[in-house]
Amino acid sequence: MDRKMVITPIVAFLSVLMIFTILFFTVNSSPNSEISSDSNKPEHFNSKIENLINKPYPNFHGIDENGNEVSIKDIIENKPAIIIFFALGDKPGTFDFLPNLNPLYNRYGNKVEFVAVLLSRSSSEEVKELKRILPLKIPVLLGYSDAIRNYEIAKVDVPYIVMINKQGIVKHIILRPESDLIEEAPYRNHNGFSNKTKEERIKSSVKIIDNYIKDLL
Repeated sequence: MDRKMVITPIVAFLSVLMIFTILFFTVNSSPNSEISSDSNKPEHFNSKIENLINKPYPNFHGIDENGNEVSIKDIIENKPAIIIFFALGDKPGTFDFLPNLNPLYNRYGNKVEFVAVLLSRSSSEEVKELKRILPLKIPVLLGYSDAIRNYEIAKVDVPYIVMINKQGIVKHIILRPESDLIEEAPYRNHNGFSNKTKEERIKSSVKIIDNYIKDLL
């Protein structure tokens, strides 16, 4: 057999193989290649909050400012809602951030149900004094342990803000909105928060919440 006839197809095969290899690595190393959102999430990301997104909100119970035992379902039934879980010991989140939600309550309170859920064994009188000191216009509910359990809230999570549409579906959750450790579901990159002051972070977070409320209406 002619040696040239044997070498020619081998060379052709190797050339084709080389072309496919180059194309493969070019496509997969391209900066425009699609990257899974999971790959962008930090290791410490609180993935449990994502489990609540696009699902019916978990119900829980508490005591309102009139001393009545109620469920959150009784309060927000068939209305968009913003639920803010907070704690007395969290100065940046409670005392620095919460009063900044008053303008949103003034603007949307007739269309959206706002509830601030205090995760503490406080009394109605303590709640009144707290609202005066902050000050906070949003109605406060003394949350029972089922609020913590049903939303899997840890001490480091508060303020823990849940945004619910009128169909009762959780659309957004934001943890620690005043902090550079802010987390959000659906996941959103907040790396820029580390370069901002606390006041700038609060302003940015309030704007984010404002936009989400508009989406709920």
